[in-house]
Amino acid sequence: MRGSLIRSVFGSLLGLLTLCGAAFALEAGPGAHGRTADQAALKPFGAVVGKWRGSGQPERGKTKGAWREQAEWVWKLTPQTAALEAKIASGKYLKDLELRPGSKPKSFVLKATLADGSTRTFQGTDEGKKALVLSADRPGNGVRRLTLTPLHDTRLLLKLEGQDPSNKVYYQLGEVGYTREGVAFASGETGPICIVTEGKGSMPVQYKGKTYHVCCSGCRDLFNEDPEAVIAEAAARDKAKSKK
Repeated sequence: MRGSLIRSVFGSLLGLLTLCGAAFALEAGPGAHGRTADQAALKPFGAVVGKWRGSGQPERGKTKGAWREQAEWVWKLTPQTAALEAKIASGKYLKDLELRPGSKPKSFVLKATLADGSTRTFQGTDEGKKALVLSADRPGNGVRRLTLTPLHDTRLLLKLEGQDPSNKVYYQLGEVGYTREGVAFASGETGPICIVTEGKGSMPVQYKGKTYHVCCSGCRDLFNEDPEAVIAEAAARDKAKSKK
């Protein structure tokens, strides 16, 4: 009896701590660390999550040298961190991308695996514009600047540029126009919402007979690993919103 009581009290305290921790992370300001803080920083680009068909051209409107590729963006989540990750099939310049918040407010770091298997790091700052411009951290050959422009829920542009080492002037290598695969989503927050990131919930998950929704495999895996923590975090998020 006494053991059951202790376990019950411990369980209640653990749940309370989870709620408090989630609420604290949600209210944390610039410079805060942790998965929920990273998710908040990346939320403006959360619409890229999904599968995309890409049509690349060296220059817009010119078909000579054009190519096709596919990309899939997902959330990459751990209990401590969050990132947006892309796997690119048949990419002319890129294979993998991983976008994370930088150390300063509104700054971002993108780690890329190039088509030849080498890696490169790009950095940039969100200036409140539609496009996110990220430049390589040191001079060299090949791709030196990437411009990611989410046009809306069904269109995405990725511009790739090289840099002349003598005068530092950028020049275009190519531009990929992506169209979302499958049925286009309507604009606005309609339909199920991802319980992890508040994106568009396209995948159902189950816990204790109740259905929730997530937006990608990364969110699904995090939910399945600890559904009670994710549900508690969403409850704390909703509670914080109701107080505003």
